[in-house]
Amino acid sequence: MIRIRPMVEEDLGLIRAWMNDNAGAPAWSEDDLTAVVKAPSPDQRRLRRGWVAEQTGSGAAGFAVATGLSIPGAPAECELEFVLVRPQVRRSGIGGLLVHAALNWGRDLRADEIRLEVRESNFGAVQLYERCGFVIAGRRPGYYTNPPEDALLMHRRLGC
Repeated sequence: MIRIRPMVEEDLGLIRAWMNDNAGAPAWSEDDLTAVVKAPSPDQRRLRRGWVAEQTGSGAAGFAVATGLSIPGAPAECELEFVLVRPQVRRSGIGGLLVHAALNWGRDLRADEIRLEVRESNFGAVQLYERCGFVIAGRRPGYYTNPPEDALLMHRRLGC
């Protein structure tokens, strides 16, 4: 059984290790990661939220992070920053559950859509996002380094 729960400070050590071990993962600073689990201040406009997928009997199986921008009087904006699932349990539905947690959060923020960038060669991730209703909206040439690669820009309407 898989349970999706909010990311907490105790998860950060494992998440740091996973990000360091995964060549496709972003290189986030300690402050960036800590911001995911800190409660936002009442006047904070940029919000960051994380989720962990736990598998019964084997602990954390994956995680996701999304960022929202909420400015009074304007529609909220939302971006799926990343989804990372342990290689041993990929293609088991965990990625989709994590994406749907981010989609629901975006709806709660009252965002019209959610966006993301993904390496063009990351076929598994592109397929996951397409199964979750994302469509390719463009390309960002040379966006990634190590190795150099274009980013596909994808988005999905949230229907708020």
